[in-house]
Amino acid sequence: MLFFYTQVMKNFLVPGKNARMARVNHIMGVLAWFSSYSCIIPLLILDAFLWQFQNIYFRIMEIPLIDRKKYVILDRYKLGKLTWWQRLNCFYCEYANGIVWYAKAVVNQMELYSCAIKHELHPLGQEHQKDFFEREKFE
Repeated sequence: MLFFYTQVMKNFLVPGKNARMARVNHIMGVLAWFSSYSCIIPLLILDAFLWQFQNIYFRIMEIPLIDRKKYVILDRYKLGKLTWWQRLNCFYCEYANGIVWYAKAVVNQMELYSCAIKHELHPLGQEHQKDFFEREKFE
């Protein structure tokens, strides 16, 4: 495993960022790799739960569905000058970021139609709440 990892690390990241990887101990690099790629399981489960949530809750409550294709965009891994390892990393990164963006959009849509009351504080990424009801009306 360590030999495989050492060979792959030479082309691990985008050129220019490899200098930082040279300082990473190989054992720690394997740990980082495992930590990163083990997240695929919860991401796949999240993807499945988002699908069922939209197709049951959103349809019953007549909430417009969020189009997954607008958030999960898989195109960078197809670039011709990437090694197979860089392609895998790009695909994983695109999928992971897309699923998280998609989850945020689904939850924002649910909040918009199910609980349109402003927070006391203004959380980052919740700009859609500017048109929500003031919380004082509900206290």
